[in-house]
Parts: sequence; structure tokens; C-alpha cells
Amino acid sequence: MKVAAFDFDGTLHHPPHGFREEDIAAIDAWRSAGHLAISATGRSRTALAHGMRGSKLAFDYQVLSNGGSATDGANRELIFGHEVSGEVVRQTLDAFGSRDGLAIFGTTLGHVDGVFANNTGHTHDFTAHFQKMRPDDIPDHRFAVVPIWVPGDAELRAEVVAWASSLGTVEVAQNQDYIDLMAPGRSKGAGLVQLFDELRIPRSTIELYTFGDSWNDLPMHAIADVSHSFHHSPVQVREATDRVIGSVSEVLGGYL
Repeated sequence: MKVAAFDFDGTLHHPPHGFREEDIAAIDAWRSAGHLAISATGRSRTALAHGMRGSKLAFDYQVLSNGGSATDGANRELIFGHEVSGEVVRQTLDAFGSRDGLAIFGTTLGHVDGVFANNTGHTHDFTAHFQKMRPDDIPDHRFAVVPIWVPGDAELRAEVVAWASSLGTVEVAQNQDYIDLMAPGRSKGAGLVQLFDELRIPRSTIELYTFGDSWNDLPMHAIADVSHSFHHSPVQVREATDRVIGSVSEVLGGYL
């Protein structure tokens, strides 16, 4: 069995231009040939659906929240979900809720995502549909990721990463301007492995091709038979992958 796992932002979706039609056509051809196409994204269920709205892009399964959850291709059935403690949300708000230059969100295993604080002066399309949440709302939701958006300030991002890493109770992943806090042990690689286990597909029977442009893609690249980053990827990511490409459509058809 051949499986292709695709990051979303920066891999298939390129603001402000959106999707490349040739990439969508290549994924359609891949699926029509009987192979599996899986999204492997840091986005939640609602955030991915928001990002895919109006497109013809389709997947067989979705690994979401940096491996924190997975659903069927239609995003109806939750196959598995790992919660990050509500206490982590509170700790993050206590540490950075009033800091200028960042925003703190909570994405859930359900169909509602929240904005707890936004001190950036901007709204990213990624979170434009999120609902305003307060600390009192934390017990009402099952959070998969606490995303912290730090646009354009590498020093502040490094401070947030150092703080989150010191907690010892979360997994920390970076994707360009976002820092994601997840349940321990979660990553895109762990999410793919768990999905294969849930589907009772032995890893030894799979040829796995991964496509992703950023640091949070490294765990899935590490378990791939062939991994792909992009010319715009950070140097560390390009050096860790088998191939550096310009687009998914350049190479996917060659693996049919």
C-alpha cells in the first residue's frame, strides 16, 4: 500500500494565493489509483475545514493537531484524540496572556476553537472563525493544542519555546510563527503511526511519502520511506528530507 501524508499550510495551501490546482489534481490521481492520501496538519478539525472551504481537495483520513487527533476523511468520526490539560491553558495565560506581540488560542477535539488572548493587533485567517473564550470556559472543552501565535518576533518566540519546554508536561512544536503545545508524546509522526495501528495496517506493508515545509513536519519525515520539503523550507528541514521540491505535483505522479 502506498500512503502520502501532506502538511497543509505552506505545503498545499499558500496564502494569499490559495491552492495550486495541479496539486489537487495530483492528489485526486493518487487516490484514484487506489493509494491513500492523509492530511497531517497542526490545524484542528474546524480549522482544517475552514482552510479547505471552497476547494476540491479531499483526503482519505486526517491527522490533526500535530498528531493530537485523527478523523475520517469527511471529518465526521473522531478516530482518536489526546487532550492537553486545561491547566496548561491556564499556565499559558498566566505567563503570556497580557504580553504584547502574541496571541493564545485553544483548539479542541470537537467543533469549536477559541481565542483566549490576542495582543498582536492582527487577525490571522487561520483563526478568523475562532470563538472568544475566557478562562471560565476551559472546563467545558477538550483541548488538543494550545497554539501561541508570535508573528515577526523571533526573540519572543524563543522565549515562549523555552518557557513551554521547561514545563515538562507538554510536547512543543514549531511551525513558522506558531508554537503549539500538545499532550506529551504527540507529533505528526506519532499521529500517523497511531492511525495505521487503528486501521490495522502494519507499517511494514506501507510505502510512506511525506510532504511538509516546516519544523513540526520533521517527526513524520523521520518515519517516511521518502520525505519531501520545499525550497522555502527552513534549512534544518531541507537538510532532514530526502528531496527538496517546488510543489507536490512535481513528484507525486512519479510514485504512482
